[in-house]
Amino acid sequence: MIVVFRVLALLLLIVVAASALWILFVNLTNREDSMWYGGRPSTLGVKNGKLSAPKSTPNSVVSEGVDSTHPAYIAPIPFTGDPTAAWAKLRGVIDSLDRVTVVSADGNYLYAEFRTAKMRYVDDFEARLDASASVIHVRSASRLGKRDFDVNRSRVEMIRKKFAGG
Repeated sequence: MIVVFRVLALLLLIVVAASALWILFVNLTNREDSMWYGGRPSTLGVKNGKLSAPKSTPNSVVSEGVDSTHPAYIAPIPFTGDPTAAWAKLRGVIDSLDRVTVVSADGNYLYAEFRTAKMRYVDDFEARLDASASVIHVRSASRLGKRDFDVNRSRVEMIRKKFAGG
């Protein structure tokens, strides 16, 4: 009986060690296509005048570059009046939230990292001011895994609500 227990414990140790080595390999070699990659994605930022497309996994939302019937589509945040005031208002909303770090913010682009409360996973949040259309385009995506249980969609909707004054 003890021999069986030791063999099972050894097998478990081998599986855990192999998994840890795989995750380490994925992150050291910057394999962004892996669901185990935890580094900052190279796809962040505005490219060709738009935010990046959603991830291939169902744990991201984006307001531009996808059809409105796409599962990752979320409506942009509309505003009226002065675009500079709207942008400052969005920054105030983001700054008022918990577990967020604004990494970069310039005239029309904002990038922030949100951390989940318990597991400290990082979600990437981006916003792009489109003054001509009177909207702020958004993208929010989990770095790890395949599912997010609508955390990114809920976050954007909460930001939208606070931005609207509610």
